[in-house]
Amino acid sequence: MIFIIGFMGVGKSTIGKKLALQKDVNFIDVDKEIELYEETSIVEIFKEKGEKYFREIESIIVRKIQPNSVVACGGGLPCYNDNIKYINENGISIFLYADENNLLKRIKKDITNRPLINNIKKKDLKYYIRSKVRERSEIYKKANFTVNTNNKSESEILTQIHSLLNSI
Repeated sequence: MIFIIGFMGVGKSTIGKKLALQKDVNFIDVDKEIELYEETSIVEIFKEKGEKYFREIESIIVRKIQPNSVVACGGGLPCYNDNIKYINENGISIFLYADENNLLKRIKKDITNRPLINNIKKKDLKYYIRSKVRERSEIYKKANFTVNTNNKSESEILTQIHSLLNSI
């Protein structure tokens, strides 16, 4: 299994889908699986049941994924409930990295579907991103591989991922 991790807006789902197609394996978006499991949106889960509940469900879902999949993990998934340990013991983890300015540009395009930031004022968003990235960076760095996505095309990112995977 290949687990794609990183902060929101870095391209985990986009790259994960294309990688799965290229490798001819299943693609799993953990957030989409949670919505199917809970029969409601992530935004509603956060609103109705809170982040703690969401993180528990997230951990259950990631542990139910079938082998031979590329998995796009939610941005916080590796940081809770020993999930990074589970990920690294059960597959290959790839941390997609983008700097704060690139993340801000990408995230600004779709704030409403992101429950951790949909109530943050745009002027405070950069500070939020900076603090969360710093908070999570030690966990993200535990990934088997890191791919810097700054100013790279999807094709360049996928080429680098294939090169890393071929090195093991």
